Amino acid sequence: MVALPRCASSCRLLALAACAWLPACDDADASCAALADEGLLITAYIDHDGKQARTEIEVKRVDDDAGLSLALCKRSSISVDGTAATRVRRPSGSYVYKVDGVDKAKEGGAVKHELRLVDDDYAATYLVSVEAPAFEITAPKAGAKLPRTQAFDVAWTPARPEATILARIDDAIDGVACLAEPFELELPDEGAAQVAQGQLKTGLTRPEPCSATLRLSRVATGALEPASGASRLHADSRASVATWRSLKFTSDP
Repeated sequence: MVALPRCASSCRLLALAACAWLPACDDADASCAALADEGLLITAYIDHDGKQARTEIEVKRVDDDAGLSLALCKRSSISVDGTAATRVRRPSGSYVYKVDGVDKAKEGGAVKHELRLVDDDYAATYLVSVEAPAFEITAPKAGAKLPRTQAFDVAWTPARPEATILARIDDAIDGVACLAEPFELELPDEGAAQVAQGQLKTGLTRPEPCSATLRLSRVATGALEPASGASRLHADSRASVATWRSLKFTSDP
């Protein structure tokens, strides 16, 4: 049984199912995590699409063999850029904390976020600053018809010398797989690339045109840097940030 240091003393002496009925605990089927505990592993996944920044946060114990992300005890809370995170339970039994906010990815600059951890009489603030600046796709144009038998150009601005960008093209239709499989490639972030003739494979016996989506992503990972309060997190706690743009086009046979 995993110890629950933030529960009342009577709670600690009972089985986990019984502990769940006491005021300081959250769930009967999983231990809760208190943010004042030492060594918790926090991973934040943040993506920017030009309008919103969406964050998902997982909290784990490094020595937990199950590897599930945990629910926080009732006295613990997480906020991102001043907005409180909302708990969501996944079908696997893991918990994730979600926040929607305004896109803060700026053209040519670093992406910055603030995580605030609060637990009863404990509070700490962490900063995330990574290089995943905003950009815009300039080619192809949204809605363009692009034959799979011909090469076509992909372009974006601004470029980032000596960096990389991820490109993905897949179906944007419901129920029918027009393309054989998603096309994925890591490219030099030079502002221009080309999808070669035949790189998009047809997935239908009788080739047909279909709606497809091009997505470009700048991805960066950074540490959670303590800004105030005593840091108690595991050293591997981090944030993965993706700044991405997408457009739909018609993929012709």
